[in-house]
Amino acid sequence: MRILCLSNMYPGPRDPDFGAFVKDMADELEARGHHVERVAITGRGGGRLRTPGKYLGLTARALAAARRCDVVYAHYLFPTGAIAAAAARTAGVPWVVTAHGQDVANLAHPGLLRATRLSLRSASAVIAVSRYLAERMRTFLEPLPPVEVINMGVDVARFAPRDRDEARRSLGLSPFGPLVLAVGGLTTRKDPLNLLQAVARLRATHPDVTLAYVGDGPLASAVDAGAERLGLARAVRRPGALPHDQVADWIAACDVLSMVSRIEPLGVVALEALAGGRPVVATAIGGAHEVVPATGAGRVVLPGDPMALEAALATLIDHPPDAGDCRAAAAAHRLARQAERVEAVLHRALVGTDDDTWGGGAPGPTTGAPDAPPDAEAPATG
Repeated sequence: MRILCLSNMYPGPRDPDFGAFVKDMADELEARGHHVERVAITGRGGGRLRTPGKYLGLTARALAAARRCDVVYAHYLFPTGAIAAAAARTAGVPWVVTAHGQDVANLAHPGLLRATRLSLRSASAVIAVSRYLAERMRTFLEPLPPVEVINMGVDVARFAPRDRDEARRSLGLSPFGPLVLAVGGLTTRKDPLNLLQAVARLRATHPDVTLAYVGDGPLASAVDAGAERLGLARAVRRPGALPHDQVADWIAACDVLSMVSRIEPLGVVALEALAGGRPVVATAIGGAHEVVPATGAGRVVLPGDPMALEAALATLIDHPPDAGDCRAAAAAHRLARQAERVEAVLHRALVGTDDDTWGGGAPGPTTGAPDAPPDAEAPATG
């Protein structure tokens, strides 16, 4: 297929972490033999003057590129979904959109809800990255086109168990003491200050623990000030936003990943840590618990509770699970399998179906329970 991958998030020189999962999926679809043309916004930043220009430019490029494709594969319901609908209609091709999280939360705004409903009337299918997100969409958007649950997957070759000491040496980190890692924006939703408090408590029993935040955002200065106030300034590392390959280095260097956001639609980085043989503490709110085990390779805790987070981190540091068990938890969500499932959705959109579930009929099926990993692709134990 000739696929137009359309996204308002895609890695660029200034923001190498910006929508890296979209690039990974596009690359994997290309590896499966499809021609994938990428039309995307490759940097953060906006404002009253800049944002309209960014999306006008995205629209113009999408309208031109759609004439060279068989199917449009868009990311985020609005405004990218609306742009995809216009481009697909102009070119006479079908389109599919993946909802990732904030775009569903934005449906609480009446204007965005109306615009999204209007654009989705022509969509062949909607993909949600978790069952949680699929159900959230239904509360706003029933009826819907057919809904599939397919997360963005994890590259199990890039994220594989590696020697921790070697990874630390390459990053200039001490080989001594446990390292807690957080990857993502320093934003209110990610709640980095709660993690800071948990690690401050953890140092009472693990005085050599360190904490690393890979990412940047509006709470960066608050994190720095909080670390100073809690006496953690020397124990906190902030390398900033990094390219995806360098994220793998930090995962290899850590002992446990913390992803206890206030809400998390899924959290691909949790899969990346598990695939890398590292345990994960994840938030119970959202879809992360669909991929992170509550025992063994992971723990699931309520957000906003530094005592619960401290206890979960301490358990996984003191009793680390086997790297093979962590990797097994990620195996069903490997990128190659998820791309195969996206490919099937795009192909169905292209060839069409006889079952018209849109326009007042019964809503389309929600599918996508995690696959059991085939025996032929048993996870490596590192």
